[in-house]
Amino acid sequence: DRIMALAKTAPPLSAAAGEERPPQYPCRIAVARDEAFSFYYTASLDELRACGAELVEFSPLHDAELPDVDGIIIGGGFPEMFAADLAQNTALRSAIRAAAEAGMPIYAECGGYMYLMRSMVDFAGAEHEMAGVFAARVRMTERLQMVGYVEAEQTEDTILGTAGLILHGHEFHFSVEETEAEEADRPFRFTKLRSGAQYAAGHRRGNTLGSYLHLHFAGCRSAAEHFVEACHQWGRSFS
Repeated sequence: DRIMALAKTAPPLSAAAGEERPPQYPCRIAVARDEAFSFYYTASLDELRACGAELVEFSPLHDAELPDVDGIIIGGGFPEMFAADLAQNTALRSAIRAAAEAGMPIYAECGGYMYLMRSMVDFAGAEHEMAGVFAARVRMTERLQMVGYVEAEQTEDTILGTAGLILHGHEFHFSVEETEAEEADRPFRFTKLRSGAQYAAGHRRGNTLGSYLHLHFAGCRSAAEHFVEACHQWGRSFS
């Protein structure tokens, strides 16, 4: 009883007790969110906010232009179900491509990665133009191509960190890439945790980075910090 009484005299602990506040890099980051792109870990977005980012949603399906931002994230979803509509929005596709060519940091995962390809072949075999940032085509298949947890090692410096950075996430996709890019152009080396199989993965073009990896930023906070800092620095270059 005396122990309980003593415990009740202790001041309340802060929820952030023991946690070090990350460096702050004020910037605005556009997050694709609509019927085609909807897969995001809430905790991952919170990690970006914790580093100073303001997140602004936009729609690759419905918007004609990007918001005024310093970086872009295009997450997973089901772009293959809306491929024709995404292709018809030529204004937004052009805006994404122009942002990439201007060096704006852009990070894309799975469905967002597919959207950045030159084109997408849907389940019916129809081909649709996509954003055209990466010189590759993606084709939908009836069979699940990859599923499971992977360890991703960066083989070069990117907007998420330096070469050698280890990231963890999962893959789940029915599509396959058709690209002429050499293995040296791949920014990641994936290792399947279940089998140990390794393979080169992803694409990088300037400050645009994408792969099939669904990354949880809470599991690699340095990647969130590095990306937000890249967006901050890019925005400052125009101020």
